[in-house]
Amino acid sequence: MNMENNYTIEPTISYDVVELPSRGILYTPKVTAVKVAYLTASDENILTSPNLVASGTVIDELLKRKILTREIAVSDLTTEDRQAILIFLRNTAFGSELKMSIRDPKTDERFEHVVDLSELTYKDFTLEEDSNGHYPYFMEKSKKHITFKFLTQKDEEELDLISKNWNGVGSPPIITKRLEKLIKTVEGNPDPMNIRNFIETLPIVDSQEFRKYINKVKPGVDLTQHVIAPSGEKVTFNIDFGVEFFRPFYGI
Repeated sequence: MNMENNYTIEPTISYDVVELPSRGILYTPKVTAVKVAYLTASDENILTSPNLVASGTVIDELLKRKILTREIAVSDLTTEDRQAILIFLRNTAFGSELKMSIRDPKTDERFEHVVDLSELTYKDFTLEEDSNGHYPYFMEKSKKHITFKFLTQKDEEELDLISKNWNGVGSPPIITKRLEKLIKTVEGNPDPMNIRNFIETLPIVDSQEFRKYINKVKPGVDLTQHVIAPSGEKVTFNIDFGVEFFRPFYGI
């Protein structure tokens, strides 16, 4: 963690407090909100930097510049917390309307839909952790009780590296490696080798249902949206953070 206890915020900096959808459950100390400065004209130097855009680090640099709370490093923020902060920055700089191109499933034609980002809400989180900071889950097919912990940004980055640097035969073992990072005990046993052996023989239905459960209950911004297409079909989609979301940042 990036701890700077003597850090003080310049009185001339305008900022607001952003509540984190993670509720700080992955951080030590449990930071539940951060102070975030508003985007200014000088931030365009970062947002339009060809080198930063090309390297894919423009968002990291932006967050380092705008997050004023120093109890947690930007690199330690979860994806969901980063999303909440970026939504705040976009809303306060460019307004809350996000134009999206949606495909009509009946006609296969695309239509434009405007999402009001100010209406997004945080998912309800009701899980209770044990004394180790883990959460319970029951594998229905295996009939095994496990405990798990949500992945950190560092965990996600390590999984990305495995995928990018994989030189072995076949596909990289991302699913099993993800399960190894998620599962902390099996029937109360925390031994890593025992957990690995359990995962190697885990029925695929348990693996899939567990990962669906994680995605459903993990704290974050509720990005699921519903719209009626021109054909009358109901379309369910998720807001993503691709080029359309960040287009105003780049002045396009």
